[in-house]
Amino acid sequence: MPFDSQGNFSRIYSWEQDRINDIDIVSDRHDEEDDNFAAGLNNCMLRDGRCTMSGNLNMGNFQIKNVANGNSNSDAVNRSQLNSVDGNALHKSGTETASGAKTFSTSVTTPTMTATTLTATTATISGTLNIPGGRIWIA
Repeated sequence: MPFDSQGNFSRIYSWEQDRINDIDIVSDRHDEEDDNFAAGLNNCMLRDGRCTMSGNLNMGNFQIKNVANGNSNSDAVNRSQLNSVDGNALHKSGTETASGAKTFSTSVTTPTMTATTLTATTATISGTLNIPGGRIWIA
């Protein structure tokens, strides 16, 4: 295996050490070393994104920089997108009575990226109600 547990690449042979030890250049040793290089390269992430990840990406507590805006539900979002959600999420205090379909237009306090479905004939809420995604469905 060309990489150790810390992600460091290891060569099989040292051609300089072989020269010192008077070991001739032979094809089977070259093939083994070249196979090691190929295995190492096959485990690398390509910068153009043509291959998918085969495991979780551990960022080691480092930040991911310059992320584009997410467009689909499976895309990552950047901080500016989260900051812009503040005007779209739901924060409601006081009393609200709804019958049938009801649309809420209020201000935001805590943005989240998941939707919640509330199914109830009557719902009484006191304090602060935060609806993830800014939508509530009453069935």
